[in-house]
Amino acid sequence: MKRIAILCDGTWNRLDARRPTNVVRLARAIPPTAADGVPQLTFYLPGVGTGAGSSAAARWLDVLLGGAFGWGLDGIMAKAYRDLVFAYEPGDALYIFGFSRGAYTARSFAGLLRSAGIPDRARTDMIPQALKLYRARGARTHPNSETSMAARVAMGSVVATSPEERAWRRARGHPEVPLLSVAYLGVWDTVGALGLPGVLGSLARAVNAHYAFHDTDLSRMVAAARHAVALDERRRLFPPTLWSNLDALSARAGAARYRQHWFAGDHGMIGGGSERVPDLGPLTLRWIAEGAADAGLDIDTDQFAEGDALAGPVNLGTPPGPANAFGLLLSDRAGPERAQDVAPEVVTRIRERGDYQPGSLLRIWDSLI
Repeated sequence: MKRIAILCDGTWNRLDARRPTNVVRLARAIPPTAADGVPQLTFYLPGVGTGAGSSAAARWLDVLLGGAFGWGLDGIMAKAYRDLVFAYEPGDALYIFGFSRGAYTARSFAGLLRSAGIPDRARTDMIPQALKLYRARGARTHPNSETSMAARVAMGSVVATSPEERAWRRARGHPEVPLLSVAYLGVWDTVGALGLPGVLGSLARAVNAHYAFHDTDLSRMVAAARHAVALDERRRLFPPTLWSNLDALSARAGAARYRQHWFAGDHGMIGGGSERVPDLGPLTLRWIAEGAADAGLDIDTDQFAEGDALAGPVNLGTPPGPANAFGLLLSDRAGPERAQDVAPEVVTRIRERGDYQPGSLLRIWDSLI
């Protein structure tokens, strides 16, 4: 048995950045052998738009199109899948992390595992078929459909992705395989889907049809999850992609294993790669890492800075101007609907700093002060 951590960085983010993201900091803090002697494998994947390609023109296009529209995510996910096929053995514990579009990648990757399982390493020829199955979204190819379960058997998946599949296999005389579970999924500020921003209306819907297959929902196959969301991100082109079924999953698990907390800071501050107010990033890093540690991953948290809940100011209001279409591209996020979804550090910040009153907290403000 070993632990496998897959970490997906955000747009334009990479290992050698002068200001590393929380994804990089976490990857560096995972020892190859845990304190209990269990091996731990770490796979780090740079974000889209980091200049991949065999020529200068290809690298330039990757930076431009990957950064603007998320192009290249499919290739990153395919690489992560190939790495996992060669590394995984039944009984291994899986941990998946991501920031920004890397968070979208991480959540999509969990969806890929739910859809296609994990082929035996002797069947790497089936990896393209697994990706094709994942892309074929619909009732007929739902992970628990007859079509999908039969496809996973044909691809030589070494795991079942649901109890229903195990029963289906048993009823048809197929070999018993263990049930796949993702021990933990931790993400920072998952930004909206791929392609053109949704605020561009019908043009965005037409272009983004190519990405409609991505499954970023949280399923019961994930045993525990945390999502750190930015309260102070005001760019309309960076809407958060939230989970909406956490209460139901926690009730089913009988414990609060699934959490989505809002933290002070904008998108970059939450992800840890911003040079502005760097003391806010460690707060979300420690919170995500705490969830992973609770799920069994050994992390050297002594490498992390402490952080400061009172650091700032943050993005308290960008004045309208040509760069933001005179305010048309700026808007407060809708924010949390319940006080319990606000990080405790935010409550401390509100009570000890009179100048922190983000519009994203307007509808629950009275319950916080």
